[in-house]
Amino acid sequence: MESKIPLPTDNIYKFYALFALFVFIFSIGAILYINQTHNDRVLLLYPELEALKHSQELSPRDQTRRDLLQTLFEVQKSDLKFYKSALGLLSGIAFWGMMFGFWRWHREVQPRIDEANRIQLEIAKLQLTKLQAEIAPREGDVDRV
Repeated sequence: MESKIPLPTDNIYKFYALFALFVFIFSIGAILYINQTHNDRVLLLYPELEALKHSQELSPRDQTRRDLLQTLFEVQKSDLKFYKSALGLLSGIAFWGMMFGFWRWHREVQPRIDEANRIQLEIAKLQLTKLQAEIAPREGDVDRV
């Protein structure tokens, strides 16, 4: 199986930051999905529950249905609160993991990479200057002949 998205495994802090970013985006999306699903379920339950609450005479079956809908309604609210709390905690951890990874990457690793690139550029410039110096006398020799 070939991966279509290359993961940055060259640096652990970069991996932390990008993985935490993925988890953060996932948790925000999950919060939105959970909220929408809750709203859809409540919109299906609420009208029937209110109709049963305002009925004067209820059969035992309707009373059971009303109690069941009331319990289901309360469970929906409780689940929504739990899921939002859990996903909020997950997104908070992911946010701080992202900040940690990016901060350490920016402060510790990237300066070393920049310095290595500067040194490589200086070496390349010196080699170019040396080659130009070696070639220049030879071209002068060709002109004299």
